[in-house]
Amino acid sequence: MTGAASIPVWVGVAIGLIVAISLARLILWRQAAPVDQRSSLWRLALLMTLNVAAGALLYLTLFPPATSLRAGALVVATRGAPGVIATGPGDRLIALPEAGAVAGAEPAPDLATALRRFPDAARLRIVGGGLEPRDLQPLPVPTTYAPPPLARGVIEAALPAPVAPGGTFSVAGRVGALPSGSIALVDPSNAVVDHAAVVAGGRFTLRSSARVAGQALFALRLQDAAGRTVEQIAVPVDAHPAPRPRVLALEGAPNPETKYLRRWAQDADVDLRLQVDLGGGLQMGDPPGALTAARLRDVDLLVIDDRRWEGLSPQARAAVTAAVRDGMGLLLRPTDALSGATRREWAALGFPLSGGGDAREVELPPAPASTTSGDAAVRAETPAPLERRDFTLSGSDTASLLRAADGTELAGWRPLGLGRVGVWTVADSYVLVLTGRGDTHGALWSALFSGLSRPEPSRRLHVDGFSTAGVRLVACAVAANTIVVDPAGRESRLLVDPATGDHACAAYWPQRAGWHMARTPDGAQTAFYVHPRDAAPSLRAFQAREATRQLAAVSAPRPAAAAADRHGRGAAWPWFAALLAVLAFLWTIERWRPKRTAPGD
Repeated sequence: MTGAASIPVWVGVAIGLIVAISLARLILWRQAAPVDQRSSLWRLALLMTLNVAAGALLYLTLFPPATSLRAGALVVATRGAPGVIATGPGDRLIALPEAGAVAGAEPAPDLATALRRFPDAARLRIVGGGLEPRDLQPLPVPTTYAPPPLARGVIEAALPAPVAPGGTFSVAGRVGALPSGSIALVDPSNAVVDHAAVVAGGRFTLRSSARVAGQALFALRLQDAAGRTVEQIAVPVDAHPAPRPRVLALEGAPNPETKYLRRWAQDADVDLRLQVDLGGGLQMGDPPGALTAARLRDVDLLVIDDRRWEGLSPQARAAVTAAVRDGMGLLLRPTDALSGATRREWAALGFPLSGGGDAREVELPPAPASTTSGDAAVRAETPAPLERRDFTLSGSDTASLLRAADGTELAGWRPLGLGRVGVWTVADSYVLVLTGRGDTHGALWSALFSGLSRPEPSRRLHVDGFSTAGVRLVACAVAANTIVVDPAGRESRLLVDPATGDHACAAYWPQRAGWHMARTPDGAQTAFYVHPRDAAPSLRAFQAREATRQLAAVSAPRPAAAAADRHGRGAAWPWFAALLAVLAFLWTIERWRPKRTAPGD
């Protein structure tokens, strides 16, 4: 045996030897004394008993037995905690900085400091709205937390990602305990652009569009049934021009579809190169060229109909397939019944189409009603019926792009390598333009192009979640030597955490509210918005509530280990007092001698 654990054993052995020697001494002294002077047997037994007791009490004084200690709870007051908190025997009450005034509470700068001050706390009880982000760490003791009731405002909000100028964005979320009311999306000019009725715990989705490039602040305005504003939250929208999609469209014959597609592409700033086969080796549109791997590397999306596909050489089809596997998008447009060879080749690309390809009438779903700045509702109108080819996109792994009003799939896609292959079965979307629904026509083709085009090669820095001044945020896809400039012009360099790997994330502590600009050495810029410290109180309260509840659930003990008993060194003074009493009695017995009567008296 080695170490501190062997010390009690060696001390016990030493005390035992000393007691054994003292017992042997008592026996030998009695044997050596004259017969008439020997002490009585009862006195010898008492002395031997007291020696053994003294040795045992000495050992227990040096090493008192462990005792079961039941420590109290560490009661932590957080934001929104009541001014008076009931505690039990042995409990310690501490108040975190945001808790305010709590009677009898000892202030603590953070939860980690409180745990270091009171390491013997057997359990933790959190009172109030919940822990702040700085205190969200694994808790070493069993923890209980009773969440407060939900707030009345917006408790969840998914803010929009950056969009292209003119693109649409959506804001989704959930309302707390407000019994009933309405929520509206307000543009920077304070005009309502979308609204919805809400009830307690109900979810909502509001939509609008980014009209111009740059940063703008929309707002979510929550009102109760009486029209009183309950809460308003800023909705930052960053509209920045995206790289122009490079699209190559190959058509087997002239048709109105390609004519109006080209017009839309010009208005939408899409780099569309169109080639139409006139027959007899003649083509119109952009200069023709062979479909080689080198040429297709500069194409983000290839749109081709069945007639032009059948005219491709085997080498061109192989080049198209290789380009898709390398990231290019491919949109297949059946215009009539397909030949057996085309069906097999498109099936090899991931789309085994079933159906004869006959023309079928189909209706698009009506666009959602919107609200103008004058709060006058614009009725949703069903677009004119269109014609689609009766093909079914077989397979359960097909991702839907567009559906008809009756749920019929009009466009879908499947991955192929790094790219995507899609099928568009509508044959006359240009009818939408002729019937005054050019916006719907543009929305359809925009969804097709954005869903299938080659993704951007470079990643943009992004900050997820709701950022608040004074609270650490995490930015990912951070390039080396990225500088963040706050609204006051103060610069901070982001340091990427190597532990985040390919995500390349870095922490940043914003001190001011407003738009921040992240700049990379190559000149790329990304804007993100930081809300004021007091913004969205219901949202921040719900986040603290849920984070604390989940943390307490993870830290909760098993039912068998619910008792917070601990073992520690027992008190030594009772054993020491008993030792003094035994030694005093032993000394008295050893010094006492019975009076003896002289002979002849």
